[in-house]
Amino acid sequence: KQWYQRRVRGSCEYQNGVKDIVIEAQVSQSLYIFKCVDSVISVKGKINSITLDNCKKTAIVVDSLVAGIDAVNCTSIKIQVNDKTPILNIDKTDGCQVFVQKSTGLETQFVTAKSSEVNVCLLEENGEYTESFIAEQFITKYNADSGKFVTELYEVVG
Repeated sequence: KQWYQRRVRGSCEYQNGVKDIVIEAQVSQSLYIFKCVDSVISVKGKINSITLDNCKKTAIVVDSLVAGIDAVNCTSIKIQVNDKTPILNIDKTDGCQVFVQKSTGLETQFVTAKSSEVNVCLLEENGEYTESFIAEQFITKYNADSGKFVTELYEVVG
């Protein structure tokens, strides 16, 4: 069975090469996606939250979220939010392309940790998009004036 639903939390686990998984969501539900490979999951309606855990080459398309999306221990994933989500947490993930609507995605907060190759694409109404990257390298220096360490984006020039 592709989609196992309990009262509040459902799961989609161990799917391999399945491109047509459709989940009808409710606001009170959370979805846990585990170890899916080369699959496409479409979540219709508004859902509370989604967690992708240990997925590879998997794409998720979701209409709208109340809380947000967490991606952890994933590789080469794609996330598309058609309406809005307040936050995307990306942790220990290598290769994540996020598509958000320009009209609603500018309000989304992106939190990343121990991740690389994270790109955000702002979708226009005409289907075109602009792509931006999430910084991977930072530099921390001691600031004598404030007496604290300060972390800034590290830019390689040259």
